Amino acid sequence: MTFFNATLILGTLAAVVPIALHLLARREPQRVVFPGVRFLRPKLSSQRSRLRIRRWWLLALRVLAVIALAVALARPHIDSSLSSTWWTVGLMGLTGVGFLILASVAVARGMGRSLAIGVAVAGLLALVGSLFLGTRTWATSGDLSEGNEQPVAMALLIDNGPSSKRLISSSDGTNSSRLENAIGEAATVIERLPEGSRLVVLDRSATPIGFALDAASARLRLSQMKPLANPLPVQERMDAAIELLRSSDLPGKQLVVVSDWNAASWKPSAQTPAMQPEDVAISMLQVDASVDGNFDASAERLINRFLSPPKLIDAASAPGVSIPISVSVGMESSSASEGQSINVTVQLSLYERDPSLPVIRDGELVLPRLRGVDRASATVVAGADAELVLTLPPLDLGTHHAVVELVGDDAFGWDDRRFLTLNIPVPPRVLLVGENADERNRLGHGLTAPIAPDEDGAGFRVAGVTYSDLSAVDWQLIDAVAMIDPPIQIDAASQSVVSGSGLTQSTVDQLVELARRGGGVVMMLGPSTEVLGVASPNNQAGSDGTNRLLPDLVRSWRVPEPGRFLEERLPMHPILRPLTSLDDQPSWSAFRVNRYWQSEPNATAGWQTVVRYAGTQHPAVVARTIAPDDANNQPGRVAVLTTPLPALSKKTRSWNQLFTAADAWPAFVIWRGLMQWATGVSDQATTVLVGATAVVPEKDAANQLRRAIDAVEATADATTESSVRLYPPMAEGNEIDGEPTIREVNVADRDGVFSETNEVGTTFLRGPDYWGGYSTNLDPVWSRDERVTESEMDQRFGAEQWVPSDSGEQLSIQGRVGGSPPVSLHGPMMLLAVIVFLAEQLLSNRFYRTSGEAA
Repeated sequence: MTFFNATLILGTLAAVVPIALHLLARREPQRVVFPGVRFLRPKLSSQRSRLRIRRWWLLALRVLAVIALAVALARPHIDSSLSSTWWTVGLMGLTGVGFLILASVAVARGMGRSLAIGVAVAGLLALVGSLFLGTRTWATSGDLSEGNEQPVAMALLIDNGPSSKRLISSSDGTNSSRLENAIGEAATVIERLPEGSRLVVLDRSATPIGFALDAASARLRLSQMKPLANPLPVQERMDAAIELLRSSDLPGKQLVVVSDWNAASWKPSAQTPAMQPEDVAISMLQVDASVDGNFDASAERLINRFLSPPKLIDAASAPGVSIPISVSVGMESSSASEGQSINVTVQLSLYERDPSLPVIRDGELVLPRLRGVDRASATVVAGADAELVLTLPPLDLGTHHAVVELVGDDAFGWDDRRFLTLNIPVPPRVLLVGENADERNRLGHGLTAPIAPDEDGAGFRVAGVTYSDLSAVDWQLIDAVAMIDPPIQIDAASQSVVSGSGLTQSTVDQLVELARRGGGVVMMLGPSTEVLGVASPNNQAGSDGTNRLLPDLVRSWRVPEPGRFLEERLPMHPILRPLTSLDDQPSWSAFRVNRYWQSEPNATAGWQTVVRYAGTQHPAVVARTIAPDDANNQPGRVAVLTTPLPALSKKTRSWNQLFTAADAWPAFVIWRGLMQWATGVSDQATTVLVGATAVVPEKDAANQLRRAIDAVEATADATTESSVRLYPPMAEGNEIDGEPTIREVNVADRDGVFSETNEVGTTFLRGPDYWGGYSTNLDPVWSRDERVTESEMDQRFGAEQWVPSDSGEQLSIQGRVGGSPPVSLHGPMMLLAVIVFLAEQLLSNRFYRTSGEAA
């Protein structure tokens, strides 16, 4: 045990004062009759007994009250590792006092003398044991310091992740963000640092760190911190801080992390090993513990409503057609909001496509006009999200930016506004080849639904021919081709095409050439495909397969009833993206496949199994890219289905039930995903989460169509420099967050790829013959204000390697290496002094009643 104000221990000498007062206190005056000399002897006897102590418990309480107050003012501290020992000392002392009280009661009530003596002896033994153990522990324990007596090397890490932007309400009705509270607590810690300490202040940005020159520069660093939408991992910043602390020659090293313990930042994972730096003390200062009811219980917790990132219901948006958008709205669930419901209004706004904007005018960023185009309302219950569908009006070719926002304010603003960027491309030209006209029409309508393929506004330009008409096709006008049950003969030994009545080697070469100039080829194998000879899986006789449209085929596989069903192998592949983005996932067991081609795709040739048949390793959908023959072209795409679509003719009907089941929407979605991938429509990622990579069109679709119409202008524009200006997102309140960083970028040189997605909002790209951009949204995980527990923190740091704290005032600044942090006994000693004082008042009123009350 150590006393941080040891000189005040001398105050225990004041314990002699109540003893002296007790001995010298005047007795209450009594009426004495003095008739004769016979009363002189008793009077003298009474005067001699006046100095005797009669009320021992009252005296003991007065002495104990003075001692407890003096010890509390001396601010005793104990080593946390010895806390159990000191608790034992205290319990033994209380036991001894209890036995002495029982002994005094036994004497007062005239109980047996032996009982009183035995109880008194037990009490004295307990007190002596408590005194011995306490003295021994005190003598053997090392010295403690309060922490502000020895200089330390300290790193203050401020967790300024997205959750630090949340507002919290105090009891006086004012609102402040968690980051503001964290900065205030960090400033308190800086004020308490001892002279000669070294300090570094850092956050979760990539800013290089170093020790501050003085406290003023550290406070300046604090004042410049802002919430980050895409922060670095906490572990990475802690590692950097620990490495810097180890470079200091001060013996005491401490890392203080000021955080709200949000689960999105702190939840341990299998990839996060526990940190156990033995030479650096780790302290966790938690701000806003109101979720657990431990922080400002009188304050009302602010409600947080949130929006999910918007999703296009149809990825292949077409010009001149209304575009539906799906978005979910919800309210954060907590003990305070359980069962609560609110009415919310969601508004959809659209930026006007203005090639002259954005622009900097008089130092201010001027954006295109934002106009509302749709609005919807819903009643939201805490913990249950509601889905809304908003509609964009028919749009022209090119890139368009929209904003979905909740009307009104709440605790967290970053999930109240969601941003959307979509591109309306020139409709790709798709050729459907098949012998059955009904099958071609069915696939064509499925590709352009809900409108017909020949109507204006269709997302694809669809044409259909039979295999006998392929010789008249101008392949330069085709972006992708889909072959329904192609009549192709394959040599089993070499896996090469054998000329016959179906597809010739010349036609196959034209398809390969289409893929090499960036086109797409989709083959849906059926009964018309033939394998001649005996197939050998993983055949090494032929080439490596890089020039072939088909993987190695083995044989036609007939499945007994009830048949196989599909199983997603690569759910994140672009072919399946339209399917996996839906809230309702299909039950594939309702769509049986009775026959398919067994294939052995060669991984070295780039084949990927996207979908397979459940219970087997047989591929159902395989896909690969083909390297272009010109550096200016995009890679080509080839996809193969080992069972035919739509399987409506007499020859193919028995192969599967993908299109003939009661509700065949999954097959339609798979079909659209295939063609969107084959034509490159699904390649673009213009609406992403912060930190993800955005992919924008390399050319403006509006200018692309204009060039196609005017060939002369197209020739002139071919040499136009595609350098554009990049306008980053603006801060909330339509104000630029600091100086606008407008940069010149080249979209073509980047292949349309942008990794600058660290800010929430819409990034505009504007230049000659180009108007586009991309949008970034905050990850929905930040809308759920979940916290990690102390046990989860133990997983990350080790149970003995970190110390929690709720405020900068209570944080223990450890100016030493190793050992355990000091634990203050100031509060318990003050409480003991108050209890003893109250007990003394009660006993004094009992013993010193007035004569009238005694009568």
